[in-house]
Amino acid sequence: MDYVELAIKSGGFMAMDKTFLINRLDNLPDEREKLAYIMPPASVINAYFSEIYQKQGARAATDYFLSLSINFGNFSSHPSFELEGTAGHPTFRFIRLNLSGYSFGFCFENATETAIVFSEFETIISDTLLFEIAQLFPQYAVYEENSVIKLKKIDFGIFENVEELTTLTSKSDNTAYLKFFGYNVAEVLEIATKSGNRLQKMIQYEDKKLMIYIAK
Repeated sequence: MDYVELAIKSGGFMAMDKTFLINRLDNLPDEREKLAYIMPPASVINAYFSEIYQKQGARAATDYFLSLSINFGNFSSHPSFELEGTAGHPTFRFIRLNLSGYSFGFCFENATETAIVFSEFETIISDTLLFEIAQLFPQYAVYEENSVIKLKKIDFGIFENVEELTTLTSKSDNTAYLKFFGYNVAEVLEIATKSGNRLQKMIQYEDKKLMIYIAK
């Protein structure tokens, strides 16, 4: 692994730091310490993420953070705000989110792009919260699993048997899922809630249309 190239590419250092990096990294004993040294601080990563999100969109921003996470092994199935900088997790970083005025974090659980959104403080997971997250990341389905908010790219397959429930809300299905979709968010949420267990819901929001998938 070319640690100097990775350090510069990741944004924590600049090209003029090359000699400095070579000398400093030569004094570090192993990969773990070298990665910890060159991992950009949270402020830099969040600034990059925000800039990419604003200029190129959510998919480009999460692609950037996924690439960074893969390069540095930045994955966690039990993330928290207290992990950054700890001896046990020297390369752990996460993206700060403000959801309904409260502090949340976003990180990847694994290299297959399952993500976790976690709160700084204890919070109730509601459909409204899941919808707010789905608005930020339209490329993912958002769902709750064992009291943890997760995001994942899911191919739900082809749906048939479209039924118009109201003027703005419809339903369709396939062998695995019921799908409720429409442009009136409150209405789609209400109808879907009456049709299945909330913990089975997966929420996606794209092109101003809310889609809720319920596993059969």
